[in-house]
Amino acid sequence: MSRINQLVENYRRHIQLPLRTSAPAAQRLWFAVYPPEDERRLQHRIQEFDLATREAGWGWQLIDLHGQFAQWLETIDPEERSIWFSNPQDINLYARSEWRDRLAKFIKSEISRIAQPERTVVALTGLTELFDFLPVSDLLETLEGSVPGFLLLFFPGERENNTYRFLCARDGWDYLAVPIVSDR
Repeated sequence: MSRINQLVENYRRHIQLPLRTSAPAAQRLWFAVYPPEDERRLQHRIQEFDLATREAGWGWQLIDLHGQFAQWLETIDPEERSIWFSNPQDINLYARSEWRDRLAKFIKSEISRIAQPERTVVALTGLTELFDFLPVSDLLETLEGSVPGFLLLFFPGERENNTYRFLCARDGWDYLAVPIVSDR
């Protein structure tokens, strides 16, 4: 069985478990962990996660972060942006605050449109957009408690115990999310 098939199957089993919306936020956060080289394969299979979620009686809301970095950069004054590009560490500095806040606002806005958010799985894809600019953990800290239902992160990387490494490149960080993995 391919890794993405295994991930879909593991998710299907997980979403059919009795789920408690009253659980703490950390227990309502799920990481669908898969190797980064499978990112494109996963993107083509997102609808299977949607289908599995709806079959289990839950709502589904996909939020895709692809293109969000470029949209943010377009809002920056062109002169200021050119200064940033001549000094790239400035981009990282502003991304870790301004862009993070903009992403969080975008995600919260999308969640506010959901009819029954406490009965919905909010699936976040396109995390590769964050690489080199914003740690996933920073975005999660900003979102903590903002998702009334469940938050599913499609996480290209690896996990060992509770330590997650984004794109297998960054140092890992501990997070108490529920892992859904592609390797068993």
